[in-house]
Amino acid sequence: MSTENLYLETLRSLKWKNSTIVIGHKSPDVDSVMAAMAYSKLMNKLGFNTVAKMAGKPNRETLYLSEKLHLELPQIIENVDENQQLILVDHSDYAQAIDGIKNAHILQIIDHHGIGDIVTSELTYSKFFPVGSTCTAIYMCYKELGVDISFDEGKILFAGVLSDSLNLKKVTTTSVDRMVYGKLLKILSGYLNLTTESIQLKVNEFFKKMQVFAHDFSQMTGEEIFNSDAKDYHIASVKFRLGSIDIREGNPLEWARTILDAMENVERDMAFCRMGFDEKTYILYYGKKPSFDSFVKIIAERAFGNSMEKGIIYVDRRLSRKLDVIPQITKALKG
Repeated sequence: MSTENLYLETLRSLKWKNSTIVIGHKSPDVDSVMAAMAYSKLMNKLGFNTVAKMAGKPNRETLYLSEKLHLELPQIIENVDENQQLILVDHSDYAQAIDGIKNAHILQIIDHHGIGDIVTSELTYSKFFPVGSTCTAIYMCYKELGVDISFDEGKILFAGVLSDSLNLKKVTTTSVDRMVYGKLLKILSGYLNLTTESIQLKVNEFFKKMQVFAHDFSQMTGEEIFNSDAKDYHIASVKFRLGSIDIREGNPLEWARTILDAMENVERDMAFCRMGFDEKTYILYYGKKPSFDSFVKIIAERAFGNSMEKGIIYVDRRLSRKLDVIPQITKALKG
């Protein structure tokens, strides 16, 4: 029996019931939304009844991509009913998952982060890939299952890889992401009857426009900016929210103070934010109560160094939330 048939037989052994929702994390970014769409299409091609959904409002970059690539975004849902079947993409933590998940049935998890805290007593098919984009992982699933990638699926997958790898410039980008990027580019160039070189030039220009929308915080409150790419974590019995943003112009300290003020409205007792500016990083931290305020300062300074002023630490290099910030906070909390 071929590898793809073994994979398919394994999927068939799951307890499929009615329609299954494929969904990414809260505060969905491009990779999370595109991964849900692409994996739902893959499952449907294999004969399973799935539908992609979003666990929150899409960000501006996602909206721009959907308009320019003529993609219909999934419906937004805020919670799931008891016994709803789910396939999770781009996350495996309860803190980042849609409300109601603890009463739902998790059928599959496809992710590119560390293994989270979601547990289930039922058999679950899970794949965790050490790559920079969930869409890279899902491209690999298509190939493992021997399923051809259509033009629409190619657009969706490429959008996710392009965004999450920052056009292959992000520090988390792997050699696998680069290979998949090239394979998808070749697929799209074939459908469009363009040379790989000419479509690459178009992609580079398109990515520049994507970045304008990704970093356009005009007419947004500080709270909206902080939450635009924020994730909740539960590490060492501590629950906190961590935002991650990049500022391109203006005074970084003024931005930091604005966002820090907005962090007072975060639902969690503690909050952090990774703010990138000109290949440098500002780590912002906030505790809602005096006891938390003191504790979060200790954790932040243990992880990133002394504060330059209350709630703000300057780091003379660019930090990745996935590779640097979360591991260093985790180490500080457990230390």
